[in-house]
Amino acid sequence: MHYKIFCDESNHLKYKTKTNFTLSSHIMVLGAICVPSSSMAFVNRYIKFLKHKYNYQKELKWTKLTFSQKQFYSELIDFFFDSVDLRFQALVVPNKQELEHDKYNQGSQDIFYYKMFYYVLRNLLRTESRAEIYLDYKDTRCAPRMKELERVLCHEYKQIKCFTVRSHESCLIQLTDLLIGAIAYKARDDIDHMSKIKNYIVQKLEQKTNIQLEQGTPPWETKFNIFRIQLGKSR
Repeated sequence: MHYKIFCDESNHLKYKTKTNFTLSSHIMVLGAICVPSSSMAFVNRYIKFLKHKYNYQKELKWTKLTFSQKQFYSELIDFFFDSVDLRFQALVVPNKQELEHDKYNQGSQDIFYYKMFYYVLRNLLRTESRAEIYLDYKDTRCAPRMKELERVLCHEYKQIKCFTVRSHESCLIQLTDLLIGAIAYKARDDIDHMSKIKNYIVQKLEQKTNIQLEQGTPPWETKFNIFRIQLGKSR
């Protein structure tokens, strides 16, 4: 099979407030949607059809959801679960602030980031897979890390190519953002969880999957898989 895989991340970096105080959630979520190349045109057409149906003209982002577009989000989630061609894999790091990058990642959180994406992609690929992997453009440093990820994957899989793409150019990166956003939101204990639209999407996903998003899924789940990885300080 020939696949296309679209990747995104949530809370992978620290950020600065206006007072220059560094903040970061302790939860990090990486995710990817996999689709056969032969189905790519139909998937894109249908998502664009839904956007046109609901006059949704902006980029779909978890951080910019509006309750007035509740039905659009609902139909988009239904489309994902009704489609036999779409598969989703997420990896949750629940204790990001305890990571020892100096010891294990040459002092770089970017190296850790791409290590974790290897585990995301590994569950979507088979030995004989051919795949193009599209990662959301992060910054000017992502190209060498992306090529290193490609090199590592090619040791195990036959034909792998990695590319960067900006999220507004890809409907499936935007859908990935929605799914991992819901997972990160449910898993976080440092926020008030008062958003009606975000709670609605979390509840819909939990009804569709019959799981609690913060708990993860069994390893044999292939449609919508959440892998919680435990990485803590060495003793």
